[in-house]
Amino acid sequence: MGENRTPSADKMPRFDFKHCSHMIRIFLAEMIGLGVVCFMVMIYQNGPVAGPIVVGLAFTWVAWVFGPISGAQVNPAVTLALFLTRRLSVVYTIICLLAQMIGAMAGAWIGKIAGPAAYASNNTLGLTLRNPDISSGQAVGLEMLGTGLLILCVLGMLDEFRAPIWAQGHVTIFPFAFGVTQALVACLIGGLTGSSLNPARSLGPAIVNQNFTEIWIYIVGPIVGGLLAAILYEMVLSDAASLPRLKAWFTHADFDRTKDYQEEDRNMADTAL
Repeated sequence: MGENRTPSADKMPRFDFKHCSHMIRIFLAEMIGLGVVCFMVMIYQNGPVAGPIVVGLAFTWVAWVFGPISGAQVNPAVTLALFLTRRLSVVYTIICLLAQMIGAMAGAWIGKIAGPAAYASNNTLGLTLRNPDISSGQAVGLEMLGTGLLILCVLGMLDEFRAPIWAQGHVTIFPFAFGVTQALVACLIGGLTGSSLNPARSLGPAIVNQNFTEIWIYIVGPIVGGLLAAILYEMVLSDAASLPRLKAWFTHADFDRTKDYQEEDRNMADTAL
């Protein structure tokens, strides 16, 4: 009777007041968070501060404000990586993805109408566009790489088995690590792909501008790169990586991220002997 009374994003929610209010808060946090980001990329054009710095500051602010509510995913690639690693249930994943898309479109639309009159007729405003000096394949590869770096940063912060000296305070420094990573990748590939790393961030302005030029690059690249990075971290880089954990990851309905499955498997083997 008392099972699953406390709302948790990695569990299927109940449809009572407590769980519904939790889902609404997460929806609003993701919607407003990505809305702010898309508003920023629409309204900030050729300002005095370098674009990558503005991007990093925007994501730092979003992560600091909305991190305690939704984890400040504000990116379908991050959300899908959290779903793959069993940190989000199906219901919460859908909620976050819907909120991100609505927020991206709303933020882009507000940015377009709030700016100078010339913005209204500019159908490339806020878009992520490939540099013609690189191929579509190269652009996809760079988006995969950049998103992979971002996902590794996120999963490193969330790793339940990280050494204590690295885990202490990792939640409070996450906004800054997240923002710095975004700014770093924007510096590296911004001039080549626009440094999307985020399907919703690219789709929002594309829908508002009704300009879908090579939008597939910014959907395929970040999603594939994010999922591959999640698999790499879970299967190789995490201290908890092991074959017993891998088996439990894909087969246990009640997979527990805090459990050391390798130690449990070893204890069971010793008991059998």
